[in-house]
Amino acid sequence: MKSLKIWLLFMAFWFLFCTPSCLLANDELVTNGKSVILMDAKSGRILYENNSTERVPPASLTKIMTGLLICENGNLNKKVIISEYAAATPESTAYLEAGEVLTRLELLYAAMLVSANDACVALAESMVDSETDFVEIMNRRANELGAYNTHFVNPHGLHDENHYSTAYDLAILTRVALANPVFAEVVSTQRKIIPWDSRPDEDRILLNKNRLLYRYEDAVGVKTGYTRQAGNCVVGAAQRGDMLLIAVSLNSSTVYEDLETLLEFGFDNYHMAQLGKTQDLLWDIMIEDGESPTVRVRPVMDLQVAVTDEEVPYLSYSLSVKPKNSAPIRIGDILGTCKIYLEGEQVGQIEVIAQDEVLIKQMQAPALLRQPLLNLCVTLGILGVLILLFSKYPPLQNGLKRLILLLLRKRIPSQYRRPRY
Repeated sequence: MKSLKIWLLFMAFWFLFCTPSCLLANDELVTNGKSVILMDAKSGRILYENNSTERVPPASLTKIMTGLLICENGNLNKKVIISEYAAATPESTAYLEAGEVLTRLELLYAAMLVSANDACVALAESMVDSETDFVEIMNRRANELGAYNTHFVNPHGLHDENHYSTAYDLAILTRVALANPVFAEVVSTQRKIIPWDSRPDEDRILLNKNRLLYRYEDAVGVKTGYTRQAGNCVVGAAQRGDMLLIAVSLNSSTVYEDLETLLEFGFDNYHMAQLGKTQDLLWDIMIEDGESPTVRVRPVMDLQVAVTDEEVPYLSYSLSVKPKNSAPIRIGDILGTCKIYLEGEQVGQIEVIAQDEVLIKQMQAPALLRQPLLNLCVTLGILGVLILLFSKYPPLQNGLKRLILLLLRKRIPSQYRRPRY
């Protein structure tokens, strides 16, 4: 009896103090984050969410967008001279100094690992003329990716009332960013050394602030954030087998516990189902004004989606192309999506891209020649009619002579005219 009481006391203590902050309660996950989401990175399917579309300050999670743009722009070995404006950026920094030179890639590591605000401004200035211009590109790209409840004011995330995002939008941006191999490599790095010009005997040692990389075995990134207004925020990602999950927890007192439990929930309850391999999926779609009337397209990756065993029989997909695709088309251009459905409801999508180049259709030479030839014939015909009229009617000839003399008189300078006496 005594041993039973001890066991019961131990179990009560464990449930009160040792269980994770997120539990399945009444079939619903309970988290401490103000906004949370769990997303399948392959398809974009939402596996769990709570207040995921509520606009909140994203703090340094903003840098996911900054990093994505820099990776997409390329030229990562470009030398960047740090401006006085960038070096003066406050709060979390890599202690950049005006005039020193670093590559874009080195600055990207500083921005993503130690959340260096000065590195973000330097990266922005390396791509366009000013930080303001870069922010315009951030907002335009976010809108293109479907992050409609996101608006950026700066490239680093320092608080501003007009600077906001949502857990859902941040998951969307992260999904695209992780598909970029350079971005994925940077955010999964735990330690990086970059130079320090003014201290030749020292280097900058960058230690990744994302503790998920150290405490969760399958973690592959992504980014941390904090301001007083935003609270603790983290976007995390983890890969187990062929399943890549993105978890977001915003303004949480137990942010890493939130992410770990969200990820475990996803891995424990879902598996990847494949609807088709990229090499087996190829369509011809219509192109306007092209040398070819069609272009071949296929998905950027295999059609996969995270599902439960019970959901597998109810999966389907369909091709959806843009209303108007016009030449020129380049290889890799996004021309539509493969939409994935579960019981008739869309749960995810994967972009389809052009496999061929299609140039603008040029006019054939005979067509180009026909118009000038027609104009010449019309002109000659009009001249012939006028010559005929003037030859038949002397009054017209006299009138034309007077008109020509009058025009010539007005165009001849006064010093060359014969004086009248």
